[in-house]
Amino acid sequence: MTNRLKTVQNPRLILIAGKNSKRIAGIVSDILNYCSYNTCIDDFSENTDFVIENPESDADCPDNIIADTLLFDENSAIPSGRMSDFREKVTSYENAMKLFGEESEGIITYSADNYGADVACRNLSESDGTTSFDIIGNGILSRVNIIDGKYSVEEVLACTGVLLAAGLPLASILGFFDCERD
Repeated sequence: MTNRLKTVQNPRLILIAGKNSKRIAGIVSDILNYCSYNTCIDDFSENTDFVIENPESDADCPDNIIADTLLFDENSAIPSGRMSDFREKVTSYENAMKLFGEESEGIITYSADNYGADVACRNLSESDGTTSFDIIGNGILSRVNIIDGKYSVEEVLACTGVLLAAGLPLASILGFFDCERD
């Protein structure tokens, strides 16, 4: 994964499909807003950097929206042919192995249990209402502390994977979760 975030004329689409897609879309939107990007969910308005869409949405995606990043899971109902429209695809390591096996190259993966994923969790611990773990992404190791019940480890990893794929730096993404503890 390379950091390829740059200023573009057209908004970029992040499609979040599958179980908990609305919750993940909300967290991704909150992180992007924290990083000073203009975002909207299932709405294609002017002056937007990122559009976050749920595939069940009735909204039609205008032609000027760049299909950028797709987050999917085993429950995703992605229209045939639409997956290839996206520059980056993100799923759990386990789902990638189940669907594509060793042919999963080019798909960015995340996992709480497998260090072979592009975004992985290590040294998970829980203490005094806080879950802490090391997150590895883009070759960088950082510590994450989240308030128990606010976000799950899986949600943090999925959001981190999709936003790294979209080009955000790991420090900016994790800055959101640090800010949320205060």
